[in-house]
Amino acid sequence: MAGKRTKSYHFGLNFLPNGLEHHRLGLIVQKRFWPEAVWRNRIKRVIREWFRLYKGEIPRPAKDIVVIARQGAEKLSPEELRREFSRVFQGQENGR
Repeated sequence: MAGKRTKSYHFGLNFLPNGLEHHRLGLIVQKRFWPEAVWRNRIKRVIREWFRLYKGEIPRPAKDIVVIARQGAEKLSPEELRREFSRVFQGQENGR
């Protein structure tokens, strides 16, 4: 199985089909960009909430999804994050 990588302005995303019935999420939020835990935790909390609400809209087959936060991600509102990830996953659906 080969995984795929894609980027958005605030995130790098890696996908790999997992052979399960459901998607799984992994997060990488680096301490070198956000030395304060409060910022790292906020980014992770917003991404997890997006995943909880919208995982049913992610195209099949089920995937392991690793999200790598980039600088500037801490400024995103939940709605901005949703729009950014929607564009990424629409591209996945179209085979990009």
